Amino acid sequence: MIEVAVVLATAQAAVAGIKQAIQIGKEAHECLGDFMKLFDAQDQLHKASLEEKAKQKPAEQQQSAMSEALETVIAAKKVREMTQELRQFLIWSGQADVWDDIQREHNAIVQKRKAAELAAQRERERLAKRNKEMALIAVVVGTGGIILFHLVNYIIDAWPSQ
Repeated sequence: MIEVAVVLATAQAAVAGIKQAIQIGKEAHECLGDFMKLFDAQDQLHKASLEEKAKQKPAEQQQSAMSEALETVIAAKKVREMTQELRQFLIWSGQADVWDDIQREHNAIVQKRKAAELAAQRERERLAKRNKEMALIAVVVGTGGIILFHLVNYIIDAWPSQ
């Protein structure tokens, strides 16, 4: 699992790098690497939070529920604040359009991913339903075959022989 402190440090370094670059006159698009680090850190924090919730640790390794919640919430809040601070910095440096473009593209990507995930979920459900139907058909055909086999044997045994 990714350590929350490492993710926060990465996000802070990225924001500091972007600010410094803009202060010396660079455009926001020249800070692509730092923007990517920030948003990757944000995603890693979210994924780490989800993984932690899904994982069941032995009782002796578990944090208290409040401690775990506190760590996740505070880290997420700090990253949100850094992102908001970066947004304000871009606006004040005359590059608000860059932030708007980033957000617009982010929203489009999130929608595409959700749509793809929903389509994949529906496909899995469709395949599961199809497999159940095929199993039911196999059971019905198999049962019918057994019945037919015994019926034919009964008729043959009951038929008078000459």
